[in-house]
Amino acid sequence: MTDFAAIRNLFHITESCGFDVKELQSWISRYGSIPEVLKDYYLELGAHPQLNGSQDFLIKPKDFHQYENDDYLIFYFENQGACVWGIRREDLAASNPPVYENYGKEEWYQTSESLTEFLHAMAYFQAVISMELSNEEYWQIDEQVVEGIKMMFSSKEADSGLYTGVQFYGQVGEVIVVMNNRDGYLLMFSAEDEQRFDALYATLLRLVDGGGRGEAG
Repeated sequence: MTDFAAIRNLFHITESCGFDVKELQSWISRYGSIPEVLKDYYLELGAHPQLNGSQDFLIKPKDFHQYENDDYLIFYFENQGACVWGIRREDLAASNPPVYENYGKEEWYQTSESLTEFLHAMAYFQAVISMELSNEEYWQIDEQVVEGIKMMFSSKEADSGLYTGVQFYGQVGEVIVVMNNRDGYLLMFSAEDEQRFDALYATLLRLVDGGGRGEAG
């Protein structure tokens, strides 16, 4: 079985919260097989609501038929339907294949080198939305602020090409997300309790130069 310990620890999951293997059977039959990592994820963690639905959404077994595609197995979609993520049909026999992203056009872009990379990155992205306290809006930041974050905070080792590229930092009980955005970056952060959040907020605010904060344009 695939090791999802980091995701379990992030969301404090101690028991199985997955779907029954029977619910996946029609999907498996439709494509001939699905990657071992994806199957394990659905069986162990797929039904956890915050992990799989705080921002974007893991496709539920009852909805598989809505996302059938001849060339890709689609398993995740953006909250407003702007894009979907999937696995190339020719990669389905692999245990841990790369993940591709599509914005409603013919071309698909590789967003993660493996399923495990994608699932861990998405878990941190969901966590920054679902934790008790967050800055609630993206701050626009520049390269200097990003370099300061890299120096002051530990990497979560979950960076990914998700969306336009994301990096994750912070200690236990907090998540800092740095996302590529046009000519700069967007910053969002959260923590599990007020003490952690207040300290995080103060530190990041000091890094931001001259009021260069605000909502994404």
